[in-house]
Amino acid sequence: MVAIAQLVLRHRFIPERITVHAEELAYLWQRRRASLRSPDITLPDFTYLQERIDAHLQGLLVAGAELAPMLDGFLHGDQRDEAFAAAWALLRSEQPDNARKVLEAFAAARGPVLDGFADALATAPATHTAPTLQAALAHGSPPHAAAAALALGCHRQLDARSPRLASLLLDASPAVAPSVWRALLPLDSSSGGVPLPFAAALRQPSPALRQAVLDVAVWRGEPWVLDMVRQLAAEGDETGLGWYAALCPADEQDAALALFAGRPAPQRTALAARLGRPAAIRAVFDWMADPGSDPVLAAAAAEAWERLTGLSVEGERKALPAASADPLEQDFPAVVFLPDLAKARQHWATYGERWLAGGCWCRGFDLQATMTSEAQHWIGLQARWDFAARAAQAGRWLLVPPMV
Repeated sequence: MVAIAQLVLRHRFIPERITVHAEELAYLWQRRRASLRSPDITLPDFTYLQERIDAHLQGLLVAGAELAPMLDGFLHGDQRDEAFAAAWALLRSEQPDNARKVLEAFAAARGPVLDGFADALATAPATHTAPTLQAALAHGSPPHAAAAALALGCHRQLDARSPRLASLLLDASPAVAPSVWRALLPLDSSSGGVPLPFAAALRQPSPALRQAVLDVAVWRGEPWVLDMVRQLAAEGDETGLGWYAALCPADEQDAALALFAGRPAPQRTALAARLGRPAAIRAVFDWMADPGSDPVLAAAAAEAWERLTGLSVEGERKALPAASADPLEQDFPAVVFLPDLAKARQHWATYGERWLAGGCWCRGFDLQATMTSEAQHWIGLQARWDFAARAAQAGRWLLVPPMV
């Protein structure tokens, strides 16, 4: 009789799949970051993306005690989202030794990789990390203190009276001050009553800092914000234009469209769609009227029309003339979809009177006063945040603003 050796399992999982799960998690996190304020990604889209992220996390956690050595290359690599994937999985294991490994790698991280660690520390439980983050905020280098502040802010464990914050909010490094301002987003104007250096920060030349400062001011309901974004929009500032489109009162909609008129076609139509006012629908309809003379504007207007009304007018596919003599551009020209003007006219004849009587439109829903559950299903995330930001300006705190 032949003896058969007992089969010994070295792993309760397939080691190669751990790498696949980590790579997919890194890729999906990058997509999540890009989607968080998208005008086109809806809440169900985002929820599905988060479910895929969570599924890959579960695939990683089956490795148990073997997870840390298998993710070591990701944890100490030079890619932001791979560092996030490794750190997040290790922190979500809720093992103290894994948290220690992440904090050691965090202390050594630099540049974009440090941002990946900040994302992980901000979105994983802080059970084993909060004391080290508090110490990093108080005594760490400015980039590490900023990353710690962002993580603590996400966990509602940031004290706005921290002595270090005052200097970090005006730090000259472009990687520091914007993160610290973002850390303050969950704090409305009633949280601690700590005065913030808005004016000094807005005088700085950094667009990223200006974006972060205005985000905080809008969500805190600062009364001077509308005047500031109107002024910045008149100066052609990108952040000012975006927030003016989102916050513009009904009696300023024509003035806002006049400011947008000088922008390149895709930006002009995107700003009109974000504005959402009846005058914006009328303007977008007019911009579609002559696709032969300006196909780029007409195609961009067709996309804005769908964002505003929820109705597609996509028509003929058209290749644009090459912008240069580059053979690649000649062989593969850019393509746009011109609007179907007959459809657009039919839509206007059917719904135009209703649109003109409304307040603030997105995907065919009037978001002037309320955002129904049906609207939340269909509108893009940008419109969702803009609705809540307008409510915050009016003194009503509806949603926690997006941070990470």
